[in-house]
Formats: sequence, structure tokens, C-alpha cells
Amino acid sequence: RASWVAAAPRSGRGACRAAAAGPAPARTRFDVPRNVVGRSRRNVDFRRSRGERRRTERVSRFRPAVVLLVARALERTDPGEPVPAKQCLLAEIVEMMSTAQVVHDSVLEDDESGSAGNVAHRTYNQNAGNKVSVLAGDFLLARCSVALSQLGDLTVVELMATALEAMVQGGVLQAQANKSFSDFADYERCASLKTSLIADACRSAAILAGEDGRGAVAGAVDAYARALGLSYQINYDTIKYVSAMEGGGDDADHEPSAAEYARTPPVILAAAASETCREAIDAALAARAPLSDVTRAVEAAGGLAAAADLSKHYADVAKEALAVLPHSTEREALFTMADYVSQEDQLGLQREKYIQARQKAH
Repeated sequence: RASWVAAAPRSGRGACRAAAAGPAPARTRFDVPRNVVGRSRRNVDFRRSRGERRRTERVSRFRPAVVLLVARALERTDPGEPVPAKQCLLAEIVEMMSTAQVVHDSVLEDDESGSAGNVAHRTYNQNAGNKVSVLAGDFLLARCSVALSQLGDLTVVELMATALEAMVQGGVLQAQANKSFSDFADYERCASLKTSLIADACRSAAILAGEDGRGAVAGAVDAYARALGLSYQINYDTIKYVSAMEGGGDDADHEPSAAEYARTPPVILAAAASETCREAIDAALAARAPLSDVTRAVEAAGGLAAAADLSKHYADVAKEALAVLPHSTEREALFTMADYVSQEDQLGLQREKYIQARQKAH
């Protein structure tokens, strides 16, 4: 019955809240000037839409929670005792880097409205919105640099810098292939790069806990996080596809095009399984047709079922990787996290729905 919702608070009161909200001034010693904070309360949310905000919130709770659970599993802290401050700071760094990636990604959006638009463009204009997005993302990365220096471990600094490099590479690959069709190997490569942050963070947590960076334990949590990230990304993109297919996408007034979802797992896997489906997708892309023109072909070829099965496969791979860790409540919570990322609609990652489901179960 362990879950990250129940286990994470044992990291110390407010630790997970700090991981989701940003660095705590008492620990990190670099404060945002009050006048800057005041101006930032203009309430510009850089996530593109209400649907995008809901999905991004899952990420913001998901990554730092995994890092804190790994830290607790390896630090072997007593129940009720907080994990070391450096582990909490590492979780905060992960959240800031993840948020910076979301903010920077909005620069790649060309439109000022519709599912391809973003709030920064609509609040200012496309040119000024891009500048705001770049500056906001750069500010978060600058704070990450300061926080990394406070960890006091060069190996961890190098690992997290490598994670940032991989995230950028994944973003460039995604931008180059945007709205074009590709095979699953290309998708997996891009997803692996973009989700490498959580893997390098988990290895860093092992190092901060005193484990050998090249040892079996560090390798195990790294393998767990990489498989977990792939499982999450496959299911996340599948949920986006299903939402658009059912008419509840990022923008209800915008009819999604086939090109916008050509690189989602259901479409890619359906095309690989059926030549007829691939021809239908190619024709829809050439004609700039709406997504509704290919959904039947994708469903007939088993694209949705294949994507769900693949997400569950990677979740199982993630759980198998933790076999070298000693039994603990935190390890069981990490198992549960793998189930959450691969379940339908990722219900366990949505705190409000999770609480409602738990209340109904009791």
C-alpha cells in the first residue's frame, strides 16, 4: 500500500513541498529580490493551456518525488527523520531544470493561439513572449548553477550538467522532427534524452548517499529511472493523443491536425504494425488533414493498445532494476511509482484524483 504520496512526506515536513516550489532560502542562501517576485506575480503561466498545465503539474510532482524516494531508500534514514539537506537541494535542482525546459520549449511554438500557441506569446506578443520565455528559463538555470555548486561534489555537478546537455539535445531533435513522421527508434532516442534528467539525478542521489558512482546500486537506480522515464513519456504522449482524439485537447476551439500528433506512440506503433495504416497517415500528412482522418486507422492497427503495453513493459523493467536494493518502504513506493506512470490517465500522479480514489476505496 506504499505510495509516493504517503512516503514522500517522511522526507521531512515540507521537503516535497520545497521540491515542487523551488529552493528554500534557509538552505540555498540565494534569494530572489522582493521586487522581482512582486513583478512576477503578474501571473503569466508559460504552460500553453489548461490541459498542458494539468499534465505539467504531474511532471513537477513526479520527478522530485522520485529523487527523494531514492534518497530515502539509500540513506536509510529512520522513520520521521528528514533526508540530508543536500538530497533535498538535489530534488529542488531537478524541479528547476525541469521547469526551465518547459519554459524554453514555449519558444519553439510559432502560433499565438490554438494548441500550438503559448501563454507568453498571447500575454505580450510572439517576439516579446519569446524574450520573456528565454529570460525566465535562463534565470532558473542560473539558480540551478548556484545550487549545484552548494552540493560540494564535482561528480554530481558533472552528472547534472550532462543531464542538461542531454535535455537540450532531445529538444533540438524534437524540434527538427516536429510535425513529421518517424519510426519508434527515433522517438525512443528523443524521449530518452529528454528524460535523462531523472536518471542522472537518481545516480547523483546515490553518490550523495555514499554509494560508488559506478557501482551496482548507482547503476540500479539509474536503470530504474531511465526505464521509468520512458514508461512515463510513452504514456504521457499517448494521453495527449487520446485527449485530442476525444476532442478535449489543449485547445477545445482548435481542431488538432494529424501532423501535430504524428510523433506520438499510438501513431508510430500503428504505422509499424500495418502498411495500410501507414499509407493512411502519409496521405493525411500530405493533405494536412485533421487528426480525425487517421484515428480509425490507428485504432484498427492496435496503436493505442500497443502504446499502453509498451509503457507497462518499461514500468516492469524499471521495477526489475531495483532488485539489488534492500527491502524498504521506499523501494515499495518506487515500485508503486512505476505502476502510476504506466496506468491509464496516470491517475496516481494526479494528487486530487488520487485522494478521491483512496477515499472511495475506504
